[in-house]
Amino acid sequence: MHQTPNAMRTTIVFSSTLLASVACAQWTSVPSGTLTQLEAVHLVSSTTILACGKDGVLIRSMNGGTNWSPLTSGYGDDLNEIMQLDAASYLVFADGGVVLRSVNGGDSWTLAATSTANELVSAARNGNVIVAVGESGTIVRSADQGNAWATVASGTLSDLQSVWAVDASTWFAVGKDGVGLRSTNAGLAWTPVLTGVSSDLNDVCFLDALSGLICGDEGVMLRSTDGGATWSPAVSGTANELDALWQTGSGTVYTSGVGGIVRVSQNEGITWSAMTTPVFTELTDIALGYGTGFAVGDAGTIIRLGGGSTGLEEDRYVRGIALGPNPGEGEVVLTVLDSSLQGQLSMEVVDERGRTVRRSGTIPSTARIGDLAPGSYLLRLLADGVPVHTRTFIMLH
Repeated sequence: MHQTPNAMRTTIVFSSTLLASVACAQWTSVPSGTLTQLEAVHLVSSTTILACGKDGVLIRSMNGGTNWSPLTSGYGDDLNEIMQLDAASYLVFADGGVVLRSVNGGDSWTLAATSTANELVSAARNGNVIVAVGESGTIVRSADQGNAWATVASGTLSDLQSVWAVDASTWFAVGKDGVGLRSTNAGLAWTPVLTGVSSDLNDVCFLDALSGLICGDEGVMLRSTDGGATWSPAVSGTANELDALWQTGSGTVYTSGVGGIVRVSQNEGITWSAMTTPVFTELTDIALGYGTGFAVGDAGTIIRLGGGSTGLEEDRYVRGIALGPNPGEGEVVLTVLDSSLQGQLSMEVVDERGRTVRRSGTIPSTARIGDLAPGSYLLRLLADGVPVHTRTFIMLH
């Protein structure tokens, strides 16, 4: 349910060649090393990616998303949104009205309170002005890149889910119960906008000053062609909850949501087509850039589109191991496809509480994993007792 405000994250304008290569690329699973739900992902460069989520989880990849390592955030509550201020400075917006700041690329973080104790789930920036929104209609605003914050009246008690800066003056926010808000004075005052729906609205983005999109529950997709003054339904092609939008700056827009859904429009949201993904979990956020893309979500899910760096050793495990069906109904089967790995690996299965619930000796060619309670699990593969690869799976019953 997290967002891609245009001034918050660098908008990547793809060349036609690059767009074509991304459009033809496939989504593949990437092991995150966590089972905790991820709420947001941010591409810093072609190699550096950050993601955050529930219970203070903050992870970083330094090799294009192939491997991920935990960062110490110093905060144990939910982390909901990532904003980049400059090459090495970031803000993370969290529950409790807390904002985390790093000035060294994420190596260390300091915590600061805003003018609210409510959860902050989305933020947008234009110049020095930052607006963050969250539960119970909360809006907080900073005019100095997040050093000082003031509460702004929203006029609603509905949870706000997303905010977007169209330009320095015009800002939009959307939330639960079909709530839409607009500011024409850089977020200092907000007025209601009729969206025509009562479904929860989870993300908003603008492709230019006139063309905007909103996505929400029950597959709701709304379009505006008049700068957000009016909104009309668009056919998303799904009835599943849609959580996030990402626009590339070229008329191509992506959306992700429940059931591992990723859909793409190449005509500013008028029509949408499905992309094949390898997961069925909820994908709460999506971001594209540098010739690749990432979506993150429930049970520590990370999927990657097309390019990005790949480590040869990690790729060996990605291609040489199969796990399915996922989700499994009572049992999943681990198959070692690469003959050079057969008899070289053992495994551990970890549940959502971090408990090891299964261990094995070396795996010849297959291993069956069953008798597990319904839920999400982390499969950890080991060589000589050292973890070398992780995957997640879901057991239905």
